[in-house]
Amino acid sequence: MRKKTSASGGDEGPANERSIRIPKAAELIAETIRQRVVQGELKSGDALPSEPELMIEFHVSRASLREAFRILEAESLIEVKRGARGGARIRLPRDDTAAKSIGILLQIRGATLRELFDARLIMEPPLIHQLAMNRTEADLDELRAHVEYEREHMTDFRAFGIAAAEFHRILVRQAGNITLALFVGMLDELYLRQLNRFIARARPDQATLNKASYNTHMQLVETIASKDGDAAETIWRYHMQRSRKVILTELGEDALISVY
Repeated sequence: MRKKTSASGGDEGPANERSIRIPKAAELIAETIRQRVVQGELKSGDALPSEPELMIEFHVSRASLREAFRILEAESLIEVKRGARGGARIRLPRDDTAAKSIGILLQIRGATLRELFDARLIMEPPLIHQLAMNRTEADLDELRAHVEYEREHMTDFRAFGIAAAEFHRILVRQAGNITLALFVGMLDELYLRQLNRFIARARPDQATLNKASYNTHMQLVETIASKDGDAAETIWRYHMQRSRKVILTELGEDALISVY
């Protein structure tokens, strides 16, 4: 059977019958502002021009402009305040905001605490290897100062727990892979929420666990200082596996991830 052809001789198959969706004015405005943020023309805290100015710039109605604002607000790229002194300001998304959105999705899909630990174990140790090979003196100064803070808060279980979680973030950030640092940062934000549940149980051996973590952090920093990538990766993998075992034994391997 021959395909039907149009008057111009072209095929009228299914692909040609599909209409091309033209973006709405609000979507085009949102994309323009989004690109200005990405390119650094607009930074966090910068105020956007007034509504009348933007309406003139984009040749759109107030309704289209406000729809664009709603799109950007939903993406956590701007904050809009109403009233005489109101207006729109750039507000960049934060790791904890992204982590909460990811966490809700993981909850819906039934992700477990064990899977969260496994994901972190896949990503973090190789990054520590990379950090050890490329670290700077400034990296070492920051790590040593942080570990000293941990030592000073050893008996404050909540403060130590937060500091230990932050140590992960510092290491990954220093490793220099922006993409993985973002993903690990979101996972660590979720991990911190689970850690709070663990600390709240007030284990009698918590002080001992804190001391062991502190000692490992000290050992890791000195191994990074010596630029021994293989040893640094091994130390961090073993430390994470040990923490994984203790926390999962306490909270349960099949416990669902909670964002609250």
